[in-house]
Amino acid sequence: MKKLFNIVLSLLIVAVLTISSIVTINAAPQSITVDREGVMESYIGTGYKWAKFRTSDGKVAYCMDLLKAWPERKTQITLSKEADAGLTYILANGYPYKSIRGNDDVDRFITQAAVWWYLSDTGQTGALSPDFTTNASDSQGYRADIKKLVNAAKNAKASANPTLDVSVKDSEMKLSEDGQYFISENVTPSLTGSSTYKVAVTGAPSGTTVTNTSGKAQNSFKAGEAFQVRIPSNALGKTTTINVNVTATGAISKAYIYNPSDSNMQRLVVLYTENVNLSKTVSFKATVDKPKVCVDYVIVGDVRPDPELTDPTPGTSCYDKGTKYDQEDELTTRQENCKFNGWYTNEDLTGKWTDGTPLNNDMTLYGAWDCGTTVSVPNTAASLPLIILGVGLVIIAGGVGIVIYRDKKLNAKK
Repeated sequence: MKKLFNIVLSLLIVAVLTISSIVTINAAPQSITVDREGVMESYIGTGYKWAKFRTSDGKVAYCMDLLKAWPERKTQITLSKEADAGLTYILANGYPYKSIRGNDDVDRFITQAAVWWYLSDTGQTGALSPDFTTNASDSQGYRADIKKLVNAAKNAKASANPTLDVSVKDSEMKLSEDGQYFISENVTPSLTGSSTYKVAVTGAPSGTTVTNTSGKAQNSFKAGEAFQVRIPSNALGKTTTINVNVTATGAISKAYIYNPSDSNMQRLVVLYTENVNLSKTVSFKATVDKPKVCVDYVIVGDVRPDPELTDPTPGTSCYDKGTKYDQEDELTTRQENCKFNGWYTNEDLTGKWTDGTPLNNDMTLYGAWDCGTTVSVPNTAASLPLIILGVGLVIIAGGVGIVIYRDKKLNAKK
């Protein structure tokens, strides 16, 4: 225990320490197979029936080059580069990620048309015909949905990475009114791109817990919820600094361009969602007003009585330095058929602890239980009459035997 506190003290930081970490997990494969799974119906005019593609990992893929041939069935495609913000916007807000008209076939047609319209307007593919953009029949007004996606794409900016920020106004933990805990301030992390976060504590004494603002133990929180950290006051012997790690997993969508090996075939664009692991570490300090020493209780041997029926249980407790310590008086047991053999200063159960000795240094006390089986002894008092009767019968039988023997001897002489 003393060694643990020395390690913690060596990490003592006066100001709040904040450490950030961001790790992005790239979801886009370097190479993948794409399959042509059918042809779309033409929802504007009659001559605009485009192929539908899906990758072997289940992603919808969209064609990019109007004047090139469709990739063959089961075509191997290779990652070329990340697409621009405009294409990312169209795919993220089109089929299958967003509903436009509530019809999958229509939504897929609108999304493919928006890809080509955007690429045509930005000079990245051949020009769409005026028939499609202006003249062809559009009784359902799908052209307006396409233009809406294209116009938004032209103004789109690169997606921002998810973020996590944790700030602490006061790193000093406060003692609760009942004196049972040191409690941190309420901390509400700031999150973007993620709806939940988790909290864990390192370098903390046994019994330290993460809680909600009502004091209930909790490790996972929704964005916008606050957490606290609580340290049992009797577990602290010295001023201690602990680290609180806040983590979250965000997501960011990115479009990637893939090329077939045959340059006469169309390039394809696919949307992938990448996970971003976020973490932040802040520090809190619990200041002990009076010097304390801690006693670590260890039970030796294989006997482990029910801890619910034994005080104190194995663990650690801290007391004001100089306290005249009466451990044997504190120990109470309601164990059946068990005897506590006392506390000792050595693991081999030597050096019996003497009650009333002042505590001036951290120490470990070793104790042992004896829960051997009880041997049943017969109640001879209850059986005494039967014993006497048995003895009497033996004596009588013996006397009868002697009389018979004598009669036989006398008859023989006659």
